Amino acid sequence: MFDMKKFLPIFIVILFAGASQVNAQQLPLYSQYMLNDFFYNPAIAGSKEYSPILLSIHKQWIGIKETPSTQTLSGHTMLSNSNVGLGAVIFHDSFGPESHLGLQAIYSYHFHIDRLNKISLGLAAVAEQYKMDQRFLTLTVYDDPAITYMIEKTIVPDAIFGAYAYGKKYYAGITGSYLFQSKLKINKNVEENKMVRHYFVMGGYKFDFPNSPQFEIEPSVLMKTTEVTMPQFDVNVKFYYDKNYWFGMSLRPGDSFVASIGFKHNQYFFGYAYDFTFSDLSSYTYGSQEIVFGMNIGENTRRSRSFF
Repeated sequence: MFDMKKFLPIFIVILFAGASQVNAQQLPLYSQYMLNDFFYNPAIAGSKEYSPILLSIHKQWIGIKETPSTQTLSGHTMLSNSNVGLGAVIFHDSFGPESHLGLQAIYSYHFHIDRLNKISLGLAAVAEQYKMDQRFLTLTVYDDPAITYMIEKTIVPDAIFGAYAYGKKYYAGITGSYLFQSKLKINKNVEENKMVRHYFVMGGYKFDFPNSPQFEIEPSVLMKTTEVTMPQFDVNVKFYYDKNYWFGMSLRPGDSFVASIGFKHNQYFFGYAYDFTFSDLSSYTYGSQEIVFGMNIGENTRRSRSFF
């Protein structure tokens, strides 16, 4: 049974961000966004020399019941003899009585700046089904008009736009999500619930070591913000050995430290991340975990074994 008395502050932050104007995030959280960057920016569709398919499973705040859990399946490709990229993302995110199932259909177009550098623009059409099962709620105020003890569902359409610049060693992108800020008609007793427009800015660069070519290092940063919150940053660094093995570290100031490891064999890769929480939730949770499986269809492993 979901104890609403215990989790009410957390739940309000996540679900009613648009109405209450508090610090929150309505999109799923990822620990290894460097492997799952396509979810954040539709312009990435078709930017690889192969067609990646990726499955990620993220479990947040282990040790607390009914905490956020996210499963994501994504894939994208470049059409042959074209500058057009296509892709799709399916994800399921749940937290206690609230869950949503989302689908993104993605189109991108890539412009050649020169032989090695490109800029792409991407657009995603989004449809999400939100579900609220109020039978899970345990209240301290029994005459709360916002609670109906019913299962409520609604379909929310929206759109995502992204721009992306990339080359052999670098990438940079900016994204606007929930552009239409569609209304979330899931509780008639609440004046207004709507999706909050999200913005993402990302960038990274991969450095070689001339005297040790088997080693590479890639620092990167991801900035997340909305129109009602302060920016949040992920500062990351990733170390590669022989292009097929890597270890990464990320810092979310005021929230958590993330350690990740991974390896690649031929066209297949695997990644694991653990979040060490040092926010106020650290007294109640062991942290968060994420597992990523993927396959790069059509990758020429003889020519290049790199992830990118």
